[in-house]
Amino acid sequence: RSPTLDTNSAHDRLQISSDLRTMTRSDVAQGRPHQTHRFDVYPQALCSESFSSGQHYWEVDVGSAECRLGGSDVSWCLQKHGDSFSVFHGGVKTSLSVPEPPRRVGVHLDWDAGLLSFYSADSMALLHSFHQTFTQPLHPGMLVGEGDKIITALC
Repeated sequence: RSPTLDTNSAHDRLQISSDLRTMTRSDVAQGRPHQTHRFDVYPQALCSESFSSGQHYWEVDVGSAECRLGGSDVSWCLQKHGDSFSVFHGGVKTSLSVPEPPRRVGVHLDWDAGLLSFYSADSMALLHSFHQTFTQPLHPGMLVGEGDKIITALC
């Protein structure tokens, strides 16, 4: 099952679809009430689900969007900017060589093995893997660029 977007964490300038699977950046505030864990600087949202064991896989339709999957120094992040891809963790950015930029990115989490991998969903070519000992539940999160939308896909 694919993660669903958490409207309580979503930045107020993100439109979230009724099925909680698509977010679109908007110039218009959505009028959401203040929440202590709502993002208020960058247009991002967490997903409602968190993972603290097992293996999980979902896909994100990034299309031509400028976006990040994850979005803070404590995140494990894949960023797409134009046709360029990079990963971030702990304030360190690493550029990736991606010959054919995917329109869909697969995310595979093996929490018990400490492995988080990003794939080109079309070819299942590995984009990058993070190896880490996870000690707390992980929450998928996404940031989207101006005028763009991204979609979490059912897998």
